[in-house]
Formats: sequence, C-alpha cells, structure tokens
Amino acid sequence: MKLELQNIGGFVGVHEFELKKGINRITAPNAKGKSSLLRGIQCLASDDEDVFRDTLNDDSDAGYVKLNDAYIRHLRRVNGAVQANPSVDRTFFDKNSQWRNAEKIAFFTPKSRVVLEIDQNAFDVLKFVESISEAEIVGSDIRRKEAQLEEKKRELEEYIENLTIAQKLDAEIRTMRGEIAKLQGEVQKLQTEIEKETGTKDLTKVGKDIAAKKQEIRDLEERLRSREGEVTRYQEQYEKAHALYERLREEIDDFEEKSETESIEELGEELHEHERRKKDLKLGKDLLDNILGVVDKAYKIFGEPERVIPDSAKEDILLSHAYGLLGKPGEGPVCGGSAVLESLDSRRKELRECITDLSKEIRGEDEKIKIIKGERDEFKRKKENINLKRRERDKAKRDYNDLLNELKERKNLRDGVKEEIADKTHELEILEQQYEAAAKTVRIESRDHLNKVREKIGAYENEIRNNQQEIDRLTQEIPDYTIGESLEEYATKKRRGLDHLRSEIEELKDQYEHEVFGAVDKFNANINDIYKDMGFTTFRKIEIVKKIERGRLTSLDAIVEHESGKKQSLSSLSKAEQLTLGLVFQISAKENYIPDFPFFVIDDNMNTFDPDRSKAIMEYLSDKAEYVLISQQASPSEQQDLIIRYGFE
Repeated sequence: MKLELQNIGGFVGVHEFELKKGINRITAPNAKGKSSLLRGIQCLASDDEDVFRDTLNDDSDAGYVKLNDAYIRHLRRVNGAVQANPSVDRTFFDKNSQWRNAEKIAFFTPKSRVVLEIDQNAFDVLKFVESISEAEIVGSDIRRKEAQLEEKKRELEEYIENLTIAQKLDAEIRTMRGEIAKLQGEVQKLQTEIEKETGTKDLTKVGKDIAAKKQEIRDLEERLRSREGEVTRYQEQYEKAHALYERLREEIDDFEEKSETESIEELGEELHEHERRKKDLKLGKDLLDNILGVVDKAYKIFGEPERVIPDSAKEDILLSHAYGLLGKPGEGPVCGGSAVLESLDSRRKELRECITDLSKEIRGEDEKIKIIKGERDEFKRKKENINLKRRERDKAKRDYNDLLNELKERKNLRDGVKEEIADKTHELEILEQQYEAAAKTVRIESRDHLNKVREKIGAYENEIRNNQQEIDRLTQEIPDYTIGESLEEYATKKRRGLDHLRSEIEELKDQYEHEVFGAVDKFNANINDIYKDMGFTTFRKIEIVKKIERGRLTSLDAIVEHESGKKQSLSSLSKAEQLTLGLVFQISAKENYIPDFPFFVIDDNMNTFDPDRSKAIMEYLSDKAEYVLISQQASPSEQQDLIIRYGFE
C-alpha cells in the first residue's frame, strides 16, 4: 500500500512510503518525521482541527495525505486555522462510515484521548466506553431532551402564572360588572327622583347632551393632535428639502465663479500650442535625422583609405565620371580635397547632440500634453458632476415647493379643526349654562350623589377595559390555550406533554444503559485474554465494574486483581500500568467494534515496554490488523533518515 504525503509535519514537498501488510516499524532519530507519518494516517480518521493543525507543515498553506487511490485528505490554512475539505476528501471518517470511531480506537499515540487522560490522571472508563459505542450519541440526546424538559417546565410555570393572573382578573371583571349593574339601578332611581322634583326630564337630557358634546370635543382634539403631527412632519420634510436646495445652490455658485467654457477653451488652446510645438520639433528632428544619415555615409566613405576602382570603370566613361564625383581616396566625397575629416566628424557630433536635445524636448512636450489632457478631462468630469447637481437642485426645489403647498393645506386643515373646536366649546358652554339653570331646581345632594355614582361607574368601566386588555395580553402569549379553558384543564393538558417527554428520556436512558452494559460485557469478555496473550502477567484478572445508584448507572471503573488477591482501582496504578490497560482497552475496542479496520498505530508508547514485551505486543497485533504501524527511535549513529522496516527483525 502506497502512502503519499505532501507538506505533512516535517516533510516538505511530496514524499512516498510503502506500507506492507503485517508489522511496519518506523525507525528514525528524533525530529526525523516518525510522528508526522503517523499523524498523516490519523488525519484520514479524524475531523479534529487540532489534529489538522499539528499535521500540516508550519511553513505551508496546503498539503494532503493520500493512501493508494482509495483515501485522501486535503488540508489548507485559512486565516490562521487549518481546515479540511470534506466535499472532495474520501476518509475513514466519512458520514455513515462503519469506521467513524477509528481515531479513538486504533491510534495509541501521545495525543490520543486515552493517553492524554492517563497522563493527566483523568482517565474515565465510562467516557471511553461511551465514545466508542452508540452510548455517546444516546447520551447527547438525553442531555438535549432534559434541557428541553427543563425549558418546557419553566415555560409551563410562567404560562400557569400568567393564566392564574388572567383568571383572577376575569373574576374581578365579573365582580365589577355586578357592581356596575347595582350602581346603574341606583342611577336610575336618582334620575327618577330628580325628574319628580324638577317636573321635567330636561336636566337628564341636557346632561346627556353635555357628555356628547364633550366627547365631540375630545374627538376633535384628537384630530387636532393628528393634524399637528402632520404639520410638523411636513414642516421637517420641507426644511430638509429646502436645506438640500440651498446646499446644492451654493456648490453650483462656487463652481460657476469661473467660466466653464473659458476654462475648457483655455486648456484646449494651451494643448493646441504644445501639440503644434511638438509637431515643429518632430519636423526639425526628422530633417536632422536625414542630414545625419547623409553625413554618416559621407564620413564612412571619407574614411576608406583605399578605394578600389574596377579596371572596367576606367574604360567606361559613365562609371569613370561617377567615381570621379566621389573623389579620390583620402579626399572628401563630392566636395573633393576642400573637405576635412575632422570637420565632418565634428558636424556629425553636433547633429547627434541637437537630435538628442530635440528628442528630450519632444518628450517634455508629450508630458505637458498628458498633464493638460488630464486637467481637461478632470474639468469635464467636474462639469458633468455639477450638471448632475443642477438637476438635483431643480428636483429639490420642486420637492420643497410641493411640500410647502402641502404644508399650507395641512395648516388650513388644522386651523379648520381649531375653529370647529372653538364652536363646539361655545356650544358646550351654552349647554353647561342650561344644565346649571336646570339644576337650580334640583336638590344639591341628589345631583352630587348622581355625579359620584356616574364617576364610580366610569372608573369601573375603565378598570374593566384595562383588565380585559391585560387578560388578552397574558392569554395571547400562552400557546395551545383556549379562551374559557380552566387553569386545571390547561395544566393537565400541558403536563401530559411533559410526561411524554419524561417517558422519552427514560427510554433513552434505558437505551444508553443497554449500550454501555453491552459494551462492558464485550470488554470483560476479552480484555483478560488480550492482556495475557501480549505477555503481561502483573494482574491475575481485569474487570470493568459498574456503579449503580437509584437504579441508574453513574460510573464505570476498571478493577485489577493481583496474584496475591489484592485489588486495585485503575486510578491507583502507576502510569506505565495505566498505559498498558489503556492499550488493552483500545485493542479490545478494535476487536469488538471495528475488527476489519486495516490499521493499528502506536507512536512512541512502545518505549515504556521492554524489547521482549514490545515484540509480544507486535506479534499479537499482527493478527488483529492488516497494517500495524509502530514508531521506534533510532540513534543518529545507527541511521540518519526515516526508514520503514517490515516484520519483527
């Protein structure tokens, strides 16, 4: 089986290893990659980000572990954390895999849960049994449902308290309605007495008219408050729109202090002037380039010390004339002996310098043109932006004019309501005068008594309305409540739901204990054989025992018995003895739960056993897993790099 690692632990880049069925002894000096190789395989059985962080090379942002073509785990560093990619990975930890607990069972390393807990004197047999059986999932369901039960109990207590208050309020309402009926009878009696004494029903009628008129005034005052709110709202909107208009107008005025057209034209004229000068410079440079080419050619011909004239040219009049025009060797071409080579060279240098100066000036003009174009484009952009602001200003002006018109209309409506209130108030004053005139003929005591009774009725009615609103608020928050349902009926109905949830919890607890007890039976059935088959003889018997309180399992402990008959708890043993039992428990878990898982890994822990015991452990494990991987330290004098040795020797 081929194991391929990229940027895993101390391995940088891609490294390949060959694993063979049976014992694979990984030997190397310290810090040569033994643990890195084993953690790579552990990554295929884990979803723990701490394991991923310890596995990926500290200087790399990505890596992978690949086992043949069947399994692969990609790792990458994201914001300082190392993550896997489950969507493309194929691992032992995949959903619904029968080997999901392999990391807890088949890896006996310094960072495995069993070894860490033993090292911290915190190994819990019950938690270990839970973790490799279905009991852990069932236990999680129990805790979740117990939390639901407590929450529902708390809610029920709150609902019953609200319902109790609501029903008390309802009883108070019924009592107050009875009182109102009595008071209304008293009102009727008083009104009859007053009518007898006045000989007319005018007083009662005027009183009703006054009450109606007061209600009309209250309604109008409410309408007035609404109108006032509308006026205020439109006033604020108008002020915001007007402020926006003023701000935009100021920005536009600031911009318009300088003529837009003149600015763009000035930049255009300046740009045209520099482009014209660039063109003139370019024309002069091109002419000088042409002249320099002629001078360079003349200088080259001038410098030929021996100019060979073909014999045929001497006999040919036309060719002889042509060569004559070139001049004799050592003389200036065309010009004859009057030309001097140094003068021609000096002129050639002057032309080059002038051409260089012209090129620099052309580049300078290019840079100025570029700057002017940028300024012109920026000015155009500002002009477009100010045009946009003009449109916004015009819209703001339209908006605040519309709002101003609406504000005036609302103020008119408000003033109309005020006038109507004034009219109604005047009518009320007239009615009160009529009432006062009519009341002069009525006994003061009867009138005062009648008013007090009416006030009392009004107070009862207000309290009834308040209580009814409070009842509605309380009962609306109570789920599954039917109006009119008694407190006892509602409580009974809700408690049936709680009893059902309690029943589910008890069933889950039974299932949990069934899983744990079954696991304990499996462990007790083979841990002694495993212990002895690996060559250990310190203990005569090992047994996982249960502690039961009130009919329920509370804990598990491992009890060992010596040949002398002395018994000890797991926590009282030495670290080496605890590690031995931890290894036995993990091997037992593999045989009972994942017998066909192909790996069993031991990293460094073999250092606690002598060579004969280590060999016995390896011989035992060679029959329990296809691939047994054990790391062993080698001194630098024996080997420099990591080597995998196969078999026992």
